[in-house]
Amino acid sequence: MTSTVNPDLKYYKMLEGTWKAADGSCEAVLNSGAGIEIRYASGKLSSSYGVTDAVKLRLNQGGMMLGMMSAAYTFHDGEEIKISLNNPAVYEGDKAVCRVSEAWYGNGELHLEMMDLFDGHKKDIVLTRVKEDEVPLAEGEFRCSCGYRGKLSRFCPNCGRKIN
Repeated sequence: MTSTVNPDLKYYKMLEGTWKAADGSCEAVLNSGAGIEIRYASGKLSSSYGVTDAVKLRLNQGGMMLGMMSAAYTFHDGEEIKISLNNPAVYEGDKAVCRVSEAWYGNGELHLEMMDLFDGHKKDIVLTRVKEDEVPLAEGEFRCSCGYRGKLSRFCPNCGRKIN
């Protein structure tokens, strides 16, 4: 039996961790197994998520036929990764109160656009990674400036930086 490596695993690893808004209104916890939990106001979202490299997305969108009538994705300044949630609804108890209408990562920040389901207004939220207590590196492991942590190699498998 052969195993297939997920080419997007590096993005899941890069996003893995706890992210918080500066005002404390929102917290997101992403794991490398494509699970996400978001706490916003008094609501909660639990879902799986997918990632798309923004460069690949731009190339694919640019290659679409000009006559197609589908809505094109709008890119954000600095966007590196588009995040798609399987279930974007935020619930208070059993009632959906808002949804994540857009999610993306860029310049070290996680961006969420929350849409209120009652009046339709949208709020942009910027989350930054919570610095966790440093776990000592195991023998043969390295930590790259891009956030990747793994086996020692000549080059980082995430960003390609040469390791000294």
